[in-house]
This record gives sequence, structure tokens and C-alpha cells, in this order.
Amino acid sequence: MKVILNVDAITHPLTGIGQYTWSLGQQLQQASAVDAVRFFSADHWVDDLNHSVDDNQWLSRLRQWVPFKALALNAYGSRRARKFKQLSRDFQDHVFHSPNFILMPFEGQSVATFHDLSFVHYRETQPQYRLQYLDREIPKTLDQADAIITPTEFIKQEVIDCYGYPADKIQVTPLGVHAGFKPHSAKTCATTLQKHLLKHRQFILSVATTEPRKNLARLLSAYAQLPSTLKQAYPLVLVGSQGWLNQELNQQIKQAVSQGHITTLGYVSQPELQHLYASATLTALPSLYEGFGLPIIESMASATPVLTSQNSAMQEVAGGHAMLCDPLDTESIQQSLQQAIEDNQWQQQASQAGLKHSQKFNWQHCAEKTLQAYYKAEKQ
Repeated sequence: MKVILNVDAITHPLTGIGQYTWSLGQQLQQASAVDAVRFFSADHWVDDLNHSVDDNQWLSRLRQWVPFKALALNAYGSRRARKFKQLSRDFQDHVFHSPNFILMPFEGQSVATFHDLSFVHYRETQPQYRLQYLDREIPKTLDQADAIITPTEFIKQEVIDCYGYPADKIQVTPLGVHAGFKPHSAKTCATTLQKHLLKHRQFILSVATTEPRKNLARLLSAYAQLPSTLKQAYPLVLVGSQGWLNQELNQQIKQAVSQGHITTLGYVSQPELQHLYASATLTALPSLYEGFGLPIIESMASATPVLTSQNSAMQEVAGGHAMLCDPLDTESIQQSLQQAIEDNQWQQQASQAGLKHSQKFNWQHCAEKTLQAYYKAEKQ
């Protein structure tokens, strides 16, 4: 087995798809079944995966300053496809894998990962330039792909229902959790907590990019409706990088912070994030829609209970070990938050059951399932 992995998703700040790509690349390098693995980003081969974030700094700057408006995205996509076609001519014996939806033209076998179908079902939560790009490129990817990877059974069924893609060519490949997401003692987390003026097991954590699909507006409204004594005892801590279509949300966050009991930390380092997960009373992810929802498993691996939505893939990933709410109903979110905070017995049970459940999710298993998708592609 020889593999080409597209790694241009590995940019700072490293969010879900970037983490997935980096972790998968690390595992493929160690897999005994893989004879050779090459990494491609933007317009060149990447020699060392550990340096890919540095190699992709210009991509990160472009996203920040442009930020990938229609012209820039189209120009980038065309250049990437042209350079890849040129540089991959002698590697048609490899399986080419794009872990971020879109395939570039390739003469050999190809595999693409579809993380979700938010651009189909929640178009109002996506920038228009991105929708236009995906509407044009997704059909080409589906025509080219010899196999598709999805992170959950839920997304597999959506790909079948929306596109009529053959079920036997779709491989469900659950994501993993890094070893650093684990129970940490209060002493281990003390420096991080002191830095952000937080107390161990006395705050609610939300890890999400500030964009509409994450449903932060309803979370803020639900939190505001909690009794004042609970808000005083359990502040809400928002962690995550800036996203898109968030001007009104940012104003709401700013106003909520000024009223007290809400802290926004932006993007934090992986060690700090691990300490925050392990120190929170509860992690809240009441998203409108997720294809997987990494914070669910990262929190469970940290022995911290989870509140999440009862729809899309979140319920599947939680495996019956999370408090569920209706993400479209602010009152449902508020009631679930209050119950989760006040029910110490549930917290203890959810912490133990979630920790055990999280052990099913690791990046080695993800890589093994990914190799099965590559084998499916080779048989086409």
C-alpha cells in the first residue's frame, strides 16, 4: 500500500479537520501495511509532517486576511489542482486521500473524507463563497472517488440519501482522542486555572468555533436563564477560534461577558485545553448539527460529563452517556444545563461511563479503518 495524503488542512489554529489530518498522517507513517506515504499541501510535497503547520503558514495568513473569499478560494483551488496533477504523474500506484472533502484530479485511486453535510442541510450557517465552491466541486469528487470515508454511521446514511452513493463504497471511520485528553488532578491543572481565574470543577466549558452551526447564541441565552446562584458558582467558559457569519454572535458574547459569569478565552494551546476539559464541571456542545463532535469524546476521555444535542451524529457519538437537549429549544438547553449541574449522582455516573466509552476512540483504530477504505478503493 502506497498513499498520498493531502495535508493543507493542517494550519494554525489547528481545529477538528486539521487535528484529524495530522493524527491520521502520524498513524499512516507507523502502519506496517503502508509501504510509502507522501504528503501534499497547496502546491508542493511536504517532507516532514511535523513541519506542515510551518509550511502552511501562508495558508493560515490567507484565511485570516482574505478570508478565502470566492476569488481567492477559486484561484487557490485551481492552482492546487494544477500543481498536484503535475507533481503526481509518477505516483499513480498510490492511493490519494483528501481528508477535507475535495479531491484534486488524479489518475490513480482516490478516497475522500466527508465529515458532515452541513453545506446541504444548514446552508444558512455557511458563507456564500464556500457554498458556491462546494456545490461545484462536490459532484466532481463523488464522480472521482473510489471510496468515501465518513466519521459516523449517521453521515454515511446522509451521503447515501443525498447523493445515491453506493453503501459498499463508504467506510465509517470514527475519529480518535489524543492521549493528553485524560483525567488530570487539580494540582496538574492549577497553573492553567490560575491563569484564567477559574476553580477546579466549578465552571461549564464550551469548546466551539464562533460560527452559527455551533448554536452558541442559544447556549448563551439558556445560560442567562439559570438561577443567579448557579451562574455565580459555575461560570460559562467559551473556548474556540473565530469563525464566520458571527458579527451578531460576537456582539452577544461581548454583552454577556460584560454582565458577568461568562469568560471567553479564544483559541488555547492543546495542554491548556486538556487541563480545561479535566477541570470543568460539564462540557456543553448543543450544536445544531455535527458530523462527529470531537469535544464530546475529548471531554469524556477527561472524565468530564457532557451535555449535547439529541440530533445528527452527536447522539451516536455520545453512546447514551451524555445529557441530551433539543438544540432548537432554549428552554430545553437551560433545563438540561441546570439538571446536569445540580445532579451530582448523574455527574458521577456520566463521568465514569463516559471515560470507559471514550476508550473505544483512538487514532490507531481510525487509521486501521482508513486503510480498509484504501483497500476498497484499490478493488474498484
